[in-house]
Amino acid sequence: MTLYESFKQCALSHNRQDAIVFYGRRITFGRLLSLVDRTAYGLKNDGVKKNDVVTLCVPNSPSAAIAFYAINKLGAIANLVHPFAKWESVKHSMKKTGSKLLVTFDMYMDEVDCDCKKYVSDSGYFMPAIKRTYFHIANRKKRRFDKNDAFEKLFDNPPLSETEKNDGATVFLPSGGSTGEPKIIMHGDAAFNGLCDNIDFFLSEEQSRYKAMYSVLPIFHGFGLCMNLHMCMTKGITSIMTLKFNPKEMAKAIAQYKVNILTGVPAMYNKLLVSEEFLKTDLSSLKDCFVGGDKASAELISKFNEVLARGGSNAKLHVGYGLTETVTVCAVTTAERDKIGSVGYPLPGAKFCISDGENKLPCGEIGELCIQSPLLMLGYYGTDQTPIREFCGEKWLFTGDLCYLDEDGYLYFKQRIKNMIKVNGVPVFPSEIEEVVSAIEGVKHAAAIGVPDKNKGESVKLFVEPRQNVDESVLRAKIEKNCKEKLIVYALPKEIVFGTLPLTNVGKVDRKQLS
Repeated sequence: MTLYESFKQCALSHNRQDAIVFYGRRITFGRLLSLVDRTAYGLKNDGVKKNDVVTLCVPNSPSAAIAFYAINKLGAIANLVHPFAKWESVKHSMKKTGSKLLVTFDMYMDEVDCDCKKYVSDSGYFMPAIKRTYFHIANRKKRRFDKNDAFEKLFDNPPLSETEKNDGATVFLPSGGSTGEPKIIMHGDAAFNGLCDNIDFFLSEEQSRYKAMYSVLPIFHGFGLCMNLHMCMTKGITSIMTLKFNPKEMAKAIAQYKVNILTGVPAMYNKLLVSEEFLKTDLSSLKDCFVGGDKASAELISKFNEVLARGGSNAKLHVGYGLTETVTVCAVTTAERDKIGSVGYPLPGAKFCISDGENKLPCGEIGELCIQSPLLMLGYYGTDQTPIREFCGEKWLFTGDLCYLDEDGYLYFKQRIKNMIKVNGVPVFPSEIEEVVSAIEGVKHAAAIGVPDKNKGESVKLFVEPRQNVDESVLRAKIEKNCKEKLIVYALPKEIVFGTLPLTNVGKVDRKQLS
């Protein structure tokens, strides 16, 4: 079954139910399906056909969802890129993938000069009339919009009846790595549909009791595309969609729409913990919250669970582990499967092992995590290089992550192999240093890297971004004290630098820039 067919099946059985709520504007499943079919007709008239690549450079919006499923209906490939990436980066991705058409949006920062057909989406199109008018006025200096390129004019077409199936790659996603040129990861329909079919494994209650999810994760990332968009669109859950994260707006939406599920990255949950509006909100409708995309500290999980309880919710913040090569999550803690410090239990169909490069390691020993799963990528676009290789007589995906498994099969993440520091030959894990430092009051972000040291081989350099109005000299003393109390001597920072830390497009600290 294609992504479009999965969506259509759900839309027909939930015809009158809200599929998306966008700044108060409600769009039913039936209406959304009609717009997808009409858009597919228009794109077909533009010459888009099976295996053609269409680049989507758009933020979360109903138009983004419509474009995604319309492309899939034609058997074409959706190449998703960050909506705020520089044009040269977008242009490079389009050239590399041979994109036939571009869909971008009216507030894209750079001037677009592409040789192919392009459509520009009106970011305010689906907003209620008053909000749309205000949005257009407030952003009139930022908007670049030619009505001749309007994406939404495709809605005037008649619906396309036929569907083209594509058994190969249908989605291109950029890798989340912060070093080197990002790879383009190819996935087929089966991986997305298969992950969404595991919904009962994720949720603490029966699926029928979940009515609304707050969708803030970007669709250019597997986490947002699969969990916030495709899961809602194929399981009959209303997506409360927003262009960008705003704690105050999220708090208001949770109360107004009785949101049941939250998904996000650690940075989002940290901001919610200091949001007065969120801390005052009735959270009783929340049933499950999930965090991924980066390592979540034990302190964050504990504090957020306390806030949930105070807000009247029985939900817990569950941790997931995944990578774009497996679409997104491939292990997760749940209400029934949870251990402190673990990043999750393997999803149904997934198998994990720990490798030292030659042999499988026993429980408790740290090595490289290897994965078998029906959700694995089809490969990297434009190269024969692959992290999937023969190991102990089977094909495994080598993740590049140092982890270990306990006797019950729970996964524990230690560090990216490439980020490990060796001080006097002793392995030092930056993640352990960062967890100790991030738990100190007044620290917003922390990142540890290894730098050359003529005596020790490498030494630890610590970067810290303080919160506002924090005395750096006092904070430095706290950091030094806590590190001496909680870390081995080899992990003690030789140098501490204060300042704003650079972040990648998905909100992770950009270690490449720090190095």
